[in-house]
Amino acid sequence: MKFTKPFFIGGIWLILGLIYSSQSFFYSLSVGREFIWQRSLFHSFVFCVEWGLLTVPVLRLAEIFRLDSTTFVRNLFIHFAAGLIIAFLQQSVYVIVTDFVESGFVFQRTAAQLFPSIIGFVEYGVLMYWSIVFVHHATRYYRNYQDEQKYAIELRSQLVESQLQSLKMQLQPHFLFNTLNAISVLVKKEPALAQKMIVRLSDLLRLTLERGNENTIALEQEIHFLDTYLAIEKVRFGERMKVRTAIAEETRMALVPTFILQPLVENAVRHGIAKRPGSGWIEINGAAKDGRLVLEVIDGGLRRARIQRSERSMGVGLENTRKRLQQMYGSDYIFEFKENNKNGITVTMKIPLSF
Repeated sequence: MKFTKPFFIGGIWLILGLIYSSQSFFYSLSVGREFIWQRSLFHSFVFCVEWGLLTVPVLRLAEIFRLDSTTFVRNLFIHFAAGLIIAFLQQSVYVIVTDFVESGFVFQRTAAQLFPSIIGFVEYGVLMYWSIVFVHHATRYYRNYQDEQKYAIELRSQLVESQLQSLKMQLQPHFLFNTLNAISVLVKKEPALAQKMIVRLSDLLRLTLERGNENTIALEQEIHFLDTYLAIEKVRFGERMKVRTAIAEETRMALVPTFILQPLVENAVRHGIAKRPGSGWIEINGAAKDGRLVLEVIDGGLRRARIQRSERSMGVGLENTRKRLQQMYGSDYIFEFKENNKNGITVTMKIPLSF
């Protein structure tokens, strides 16, 4: 509800009127003076009705002559003058109305006689005026702060989305160009295999386009995409490459970042299969543990000595994978890259388990 809504303003001044009457009551008790509640409520009623009607114009003045503008000095002077004028007029009406009613609806005192009562409480009206001005500015600053926070959150969200899309765009051409290079090598030597790879690549590109800009996807669909990619690599390496997949049934519908496994498997193919003189294998595991989804890509072989760590530095694919995990999960993920005891590398990824 906006601060300028009539019911909201009326409710605020009603509460203030009751507080004002309560103060008068307790003050009368403290000095031993008789408290006439009808008179107190009437005075509070007149006072609150006046300021209830004046609140909207004062708010309007506060908005037009803002104290946070470049014309601060001029606006301060305007508010100082407006506060005195409005307080004087409000107190004049208050004194005249209350005196008129309490005198039996007749004017018994002259303006000169009422003037001291008016002047004596003008500063109270000035205080009310400035209270409204300050409340208006405080409310305005708070709303601006909320709007800025909301805008900042939206900007951060858009930035993260943009960064994720940028990382995905880096990943997709990466394996696409590698595949095209492999096809170009086979075109002259083994045209039948090259044609088969082109068909597999078209399937892979179709799946890529179907996913669009989705940032997360079910693990089962990610595995399906991975199988299509591996079908291309199997054409290249034939019996040299063995693939084992073990995905726990309860994790198949778990959400994972789109294209998160492909660069890990591509890295395993590139280093664990392509660079081996003999055969090698890749193992893809998925399981749930302690509320997290644990994914592993393991490569190894039997015909090559243990590799050196320096040879398997984190390249573009793995580095982008780590950045994507950081963008999506903050610090709530684990991404490990280490040698295993099977002459290969184990890449482990642990992310929150969600469906």
